[in-house]
Amino acid sequence: MKPATGAQLWSLRNVLQQEPEATFEKLAVAGYSVVETAGFNTGELTIQGFKPRTLKKLAADHGVKIISGHFQLDLNSAPIVCEQAAQLGMKYFVVFNLRDELKLSQEGYKAAANELNKVGEIASSYGIKVGYHNHAHEFSEIDGVMPFDILLDYTNPDLVIFQPDLGWLGYAGQDPVTIFQKYPGRFPIWHLRDIDRVTKKSAAIGSGMIDFKSPISSQSLAGLEYAIVEMASDTEDPLGKILSSRQVIETWF
Repeated sequence: MKPATGAQLWSLRNVLQQEPEATFEKLAVAGYSVVETAGFNTGELTIQGFKPRTLKKLAADHGVKIISGHFQLDLNSAPIVCEQAAQLGMKYFVVFNLRDELKLSQEGYKAAANELNKVGEIASSYGIKVGYHNHAHEFSEIDGVMPFDILLDYTNPDLVIFQPDLGWLGYAGQDPVTIFQKYPGRFPIWHLRDIDRVTKKSAAIGSGMIDFKSPISSQSLAGLEYAIVEMASDTEDPLGKILSSRQVIETWF
């Protein structure tokens, strides 16, 4: 089945604040049907400065669904985060990074996996699955073991999925297909992020050093449902690059 393609709204946070209606309209016209959020403020109950109901209406008015969001790994705030995510219609609550103390040892990553399982149990009561988004450090071995493997081995597949960032995988010298073969079906939502060969900064999809065609050929093995385009925070004209990326992605799926 053809995956839905979307944009990471954190990449567009500045232009979204300035021109929310126009930004969603441009994404929809380009062919994006889903988006992913980040920047949830647990005190103000806002996402990127918007009240959830406002953000949901902005998206819905342009035929766009908010499918996922990036959140911190925190058991205490998990219920309120899940409640807001459910109101937005999200399917996935994605943890975007771990606390520093959890990255120091194998036991730390096992503890992180345990927390992911516990948050996953909370999220399941809201009809949401928890996910984990990789960077490059999960592929630096600790005492001969890859932290990414620890997270996958010690999390419950019924509760926790993974969001492979193809840009970080390429940066870390990893082959996504090998990972998909080892853990089939656990990667329903991807981050498509390309990297310029010279500057090593975010680039429009298909213009940089990342091989997308190989993992896309194994999308069924991975369990792909949603492909989300992301640009780093320092990207020049992120909206322009995300819009032009859609034209390339259309030829792949």
